Amino acid sequence: MAIGEKELLQTIIASMKEAGYDPRDQLYGYYTTGEESYITRRGNAREMIKGVSPDTIREYLHSEGRKS
Repeated sequence: MAIGEKELLQTIIASMKEAGYDPRDQLYGYYTTGEESYITRRGNAREMIKGVSPDTIREYLHSEGRKS
């Protein structure tokens, strides 16, 4: 069974938090630059991010912006 993009993104976010990073800041950097170094290697997150579309990341960033 394939994992959906949103579930994949949640796994990546958990890895970022575990590594001590702010997921919103890191994903914003990745989204705006495309630079993979914004994504931690922990939990294979850097490889997994390749399976998440820019639209899914933008949706996450937009929803997180409303929480601030």
